[in-house]
Amino acid sequence: MAQADQSVDPAQALRSLSGFLDGWLAFQRWYRQVPSLAVGVSVGDETVFSGAYGLADVERSTPAGSGTRYRIASHSKVFTATAIMQLVEQGRLRLDDPVAEHLDWFRDDDADSELPYVTVRHLLSHASGLTRDGATTHWHDDRFPSHAEIVRQVSALPVLGTVDHLKYSNIAFTLAGLVIESVTGTPYEAHVTSAILEPLGLTATTPDLPADLTDHARGYPSWYPGRERPAIEHVPARVMNSATGFSSNVVDLLRWYQAHRFGSGELLHDRSKREMQRLQFEGPETRWGLGFSLASHGGLEFATHGGGYPGFITYSGIEQANGIAIVVLTNATDGPARVVFDGVAKLAARALAGDFEGEPPFDAAAADQLAGFYEDRWAITQVARVGAKLVTASPVPQDPTATLSVLEHVDGWTFRYPNTFPIASPGERVRFEPGDPPHLHAPSAPPVPRADDLLRS
Repeated sequence: MAQADQSVDPAQALRSLSGFLDGWLAFQRWYRQVPSLAVGVSVGDETVFSGAYGLADVERSTPAGSGTRYRIASHSKVFTATAIMQLVEQGRLRLDDPVAEHLDWFRDDDADSELPYVTVRHLLSHASGLTRDGATTHWHDDRFPSHAEIVRQVSALPVLGTVDHLKYSNIAFTLAGLVIESVTGTPYEAHVTSAILEPLGLTATTPDLPADLTDHARGYPSWYPGRERPAIEHVPARVMNSATGFSSNVVDLLRWYQAHRFGSGELLHDRSKREMQRLQFEGPETRWGLGFSLASHGGLEFATHGGGYPGFITYSGIEQANGIAIVVLTNATDGPARVVFDGVAKLAARALAGDFEGEPPFDAAAADQLAGFYEDRWAITQVARVGAKLVTASPVPQDPTATLSVLEHVDGWTFRYPNTFPIASPGERVRFEPGDPPHLHAPSAPPVPRADDLLRS
């Protein structure tokens, strides 16, 4: 990946992607047949892109919007970890406190038990070795456990030795929520609302289902050929809210990540934010901080989290070097949230490298009229202006930069393909014909009109 151009303004660079992103995301929603997709991007405190596509409620034909709420599931863990870090800053607990100091029932008579050695830090970094989901079958029958059911199965919670292997655990964050209750003497939901949600003004974010579901998306199962997607009824996560219960929307989640930027002066001292976003425990394919997963997307380093709830898949994260936050929400069990996040990040990396900078050698407003999809017997081609450049790409691959060509301007509406893809048409000319609709004249091909009805099919 090209290195970031230090002269490039990150906010301006990412704003320049808006036209391409809007088309690519609409195509992804249509091509992957996801009921809805909502995406937001911010740089610093500024939202530079927001888009929503498809239906939040298929049965009622309710369109999705940036204010539509989705179950964000395991994003709940970052809220829980943040609440723990606030209590650490207040001196009310320590990260290396044994869990048993705060939950007197967290013990086992077995002398070889791992339970006495499990700390709060282990819970937040998935280093505890505890069972992923315990003994209940809530992910299959929607019957989430009660506090009493967690207590009853405590002796069966250890699976691996503490700090033996990285082992993702919803039970660990359920326990973290119960630690918060023990330390504060307040129900988990009430505490995170008063300590986090209200101070940040996150009015669309709730630790469980909101009482009013008017603006909440319905969830849908995975799509299979020849099958319908019946809506999945909303169910509460009960005692597991601290691991997976939250609902939110694009607007609130961008605000949430803006508060997690170093130097924002919100939520936590920067030393606590750095502790959350530094490597604590590493597995073969995953790296964890405290609550956050640490991942590289397009060569940019993000503190992220995903979420999976029946009918919902989501993914989001914060990149500190440029202050970039990306949020992707879907209302389907097969929603391509992480794929879309990765695609947006890769486009952002290209923009930060200055690939689309300069003064347009053509009429930018007229070039925007060419934007859209052009279909021939071989492929669908997306055309868009990004900053000073006209670009083409296949919208089908998961990586939008995989076939992205930054066209070289020749004159008028004639351009030349770059020497990027040897088996395509490097060095050959492509011409556009403005009109209603405009046409694309590719090498050795007849003119193709813009396919304005493509995504409505």
